[in-house]
Amino acid sequence: MSIVKKLISTIILVVLVLFGSTFYTKNSNSELAGIMDQLNPLVSEGAVYVKTTTPESVNEYGTAAYNQVAADENGKTRPVAFNGLSELKVDHYLKLTNKGAHIENYEEVAKDQVPAKALQIIDK
Repeated sequence: MSIVKKLISTIILVVLVLFGSTFYTKNSNSELAGIMDQLNPLVSEGAVYVKTTTPESVNEYGTAAYNQVAADENGKTRPVAFNGLSELKVDHYLKLTNKGAHIENYEEVAKDQVPAKALQIIDK
């Protein structure tokens, strides 16, 4: 097999793996899904919104772990997992900057800054 054929085969395999991993991570909020989405160039960056709840757990350093359902501006939902530096106030709105399951950061926003379709989902 020539070098060009091997190179083309390798490129096709990499693209198929990257494309396939987007299906694996689509509805996952696991740490592995976050790492895969962070590294996958086929996953786009965006923003999703949540209404804060009580944390799933708080470690000995005060870091709070959250697992919630987030919604984007079109009302499309996905599970997200993120950590707060401390326990966040309950029933406040957050805008999470994400790349698939990978949460880059979060910021508190006012209710009127949450898109209407996202608000319908997270206010339930």
